[in-house]
Amino acid sequence: MGDIDVRRFRPSTVTRRILVVSFLSIGASSCALGAESTPRTIPDVDQRTLVDVAAVSSEVSGVGRIYFERGDTAGALTAVARDLEPSPTAVVDALLAGPTEDERARGLRSSLPLGLALNDARYIGNDIVKIDVTAEIFEATGDDLVSAIAQIVLSLGEISGVERVVVVVDGADREWPRGDGTLTAEPLTVFDYPGRAVSSQPDYPGIVEVD
Repeated sequence: MGDIDVRRFRPSTVTRRILVVSFLSIGASSCALGAESTPRTIPDVDQRTLVDVAAVSSEVSGVGRIYFERGDTAGALTAVARDLEPSPTAVVDALLAGPTEDERARGLRSSLPLGLALNDARYIGNDIVKIDVTAEIFEATGDDLVSAIAQIVLSLGEISGVERVVVVVDGADREWPRGDGTLTAEPLTVFDYPGRAVSSQPDYPGIVEVD
């Protein structure tokens, strides 16, 4: 027999390429996850989870500050933190609740008389708040009345955008003392009580020179 020409049995370059591509396609289809051919309804449990997450993320608790009098410095007010909504009603209610036990132990007190109640608190302009309190406010006299009004004005002034405060008693307009003791019927601002608010932070230690 003569020699067999093996080149007759070798696949051409094009044939080899077709075989390789076919093999890779078969392998890929066997490893890939099959796509769903019909729409799938999301289970109720998953839907509730999405709703709950959205509700939690939109919840707002609010953080603010209110003012009480320092027992170690006559007439001096200091700010304390409170978790409250930035609304006039929430701020005045927190003031009427008074200092906490820990704050009282630190010497803080309120000049607002016991029994004082809030009738109403609302905005009457973009930057002005009007609060209506009961007649017990007049149980505070002298510098205590100055401190009581200052507590209200400074605490409401912590609300962003509030610049002026009107205080009425059982619906009737009244005159109120400024920080210097003079009376005014005009809306009150934090600038009417200069020097009343003091920092609650401890003094920085003095600088010691080293030889």
